[in-house]
Amino acid sequence: MGLFLQVAIMPGGKKADAKAAVEAVAEKYSCTFDALEKGDCIDEDMIISELVPEECQYMENENGVGIFLNDGCIGYDSLAKAISKESGKACLLLYIYDGDYWGYWLYDNGEYKDQFMPMPDYFEEPSEETIRESMGDADIIAKYFHVEKAAIERYLVRWTGELRHQKAYEEDEYGYGDDWQITDFMGRLGYPWPDNGEIIL
Repeated sequence: MGLFLQVAIMPGGKKADAKAAVEAVAEKYSCTFDALEKGDCIDEDMIISELVPEECQYMENENGVGIFLNDGCIGYDSLAKAISKESGKACLLLYIYDGDYWGYWLYDNGEYKDQFMPMPDYFEEPSEETIRESMGDADIIAKYFHVEKAAIERYLVRWTGELRHQKAYEEDEYGYGDDWQITDFMGRLGYPWPDNGEIIL
């Protein structure tokens, strides 16, 4: 089994706000994996399991706060929606899926804004609508994170064979086809990956 990782970013947020939102989400929506499998979760529209607030870690800087969700937590778009709803702020939920690709979901105050997934055909042959919805919108991300569109738009492309191992930007560490490209993207949003492994600041 590959790596499953989820990191939530709240632009302009503070660590205290993020912790309060995560605790509220865990109390209101999170259930055990067994309950999820049986369909016994609290809210069927919010599929979030095994969120453990005390095991989450936080990275705060002048741009906002990053939340490294605990190992075993499953949430994806539901988690982004719930955190943004409980905090009243924007939440970008970035994830690595099984070590194969990375993507994101963006919600603001519980409202869907954008999503990106570079391999829309990963599970099945996608419809044109699915491909369109998964491509991400650099204008939206640039607006929320106060960055230039040109600094991020090359990440938001579909991974194809001819792109594999090429880099979105020359100075990046990772290329297309590498799930750790997520760290290059986060850095350009103003949330560099901790070099020393220390997350709580």
